[in-house]
Amino acid sequence: MTHRIETGDTVMTLWILFCRMTEKWDTLFTFYAKDREDAERQTEKILQEHHYERLELREYPRGFRIVMTHLPGRIEADGFKGNE
Repeated sequence: MTHRIETGDTVMTLWILFCRMTEKWDTLFTFYAKDREDAERQTEKILQEHHYERLELREYPRGFRIVMTHLPGRIEADGFKGNE
């Protein structure tokens, strides 16, 4: 399912970066990217800012559910302000 933010041609896919914060705690970062290259670029920015150990980067084109929240798997890229 694709969720449109505004009309456009490029579809962005949900990616989740799993990281190790400490010996006992892990965390995750969610973001949308056009492709793996874009996802890797965003991952590097996150890791530079947070200095966590990278565990895994996974694509979720069908979305992801966290507790009572659903993150759509794909969105339209045009008009998406977070993709800079």
